Amino acid sequence: MELGLFAALTASLIWGFAPAIIRLGVGEDTSAMVFNTLRLIAAIPVTVLIIVVLHEQLIIPSSIIGWIAIFAAGTIGPGIGDVAYIYAIREIGGGKAVTIGYTYILISQFLALLFFGEELTWKLIIGSLLAVTGIWFVAREAKTKTYNVKGIIASCVSAVAWGFGSIANKYALFYTNPLSLALLRMMLLLIILLAFTWKQLRNISRRAIYASIFTGATSYGIAMPLFLYALDVIGVSVTVLVTALSPALGRITTRILVKEELSLHGIIGTIVIILGLIIGTST
Repeated sequence: MELGLFAALTASLIWGFAPAIIRLGVGEDTSAMVFNTLRLIAAIPVTVLIIVVLHEQLIIPSSIIGWIAIFAAGTIGPGIGDVAYIYAIREIGGGKAVTIGYTYILISQFLALLFFGEELTWKLIIGSLLAVTGIWFVAREAKTKTYNVKGIIASCVSAVAWGFGSIANKYALFYTNPLSLALLRMMLLLIILLAFTWKQLRNISRRAIYASIFTGATSYGIAMPLFLYALDVIGVSVTVLVTALSPALGRITTRILVKEELSLHGIIGTIVIILGLIIGTST
């Protein structure tokens, strides 16, 4: 149990750096799909290196159902969800995008109850509600654009996609292991994205290239295998709750890197999120 929580927490810490780096790298003319394509290109060698260093067995599913599950895990979450999230950050800013997007926690927990029969204890429910409330406080301090319908819709799409993506990942783990799943789904998604973006790869800015390489290698190459391991060990509901720490950390990193103002709302939100994590993950 402790190792699974540690893996989820480490993934959350890594993902906390991503919004600031994405904001620095993604300009008005940067395609979210192209940016995500470059992230995958950077991430795959990192995951391969981890597999080699750990002498992990690469498990290839032998059934068509296993491949369908891996395809769904790769396209729903990082394919639809992450692309929509990057677009939302560009359109309405990280604050609103993360507030709406991270409601995926509640969606994931409901779906885990529905599909896998995972237990939703009162502690988990209270902890999750506190975490989402804390995210709302964190987001309130961010200066974002208002009434951008496309950005809000994109944030909602990311929440739903991440919610269903968590379930697809959990189901795919019945046919393979976390590192194999991380690698296989990235390879499948890269093939799909390259079909749409390969002609545009030369037109991306150097700043966007650096940002995509860093967030790809860390968020996809390292954090995602840890997240998948946590899903496999401690289940969907607890794992997604721990990721609520990412938005709070994201506000700290944007304060340092992008010089966004850190206000009382952010401090309160961070405390509420941590309180929610303590309650939700306690036995």
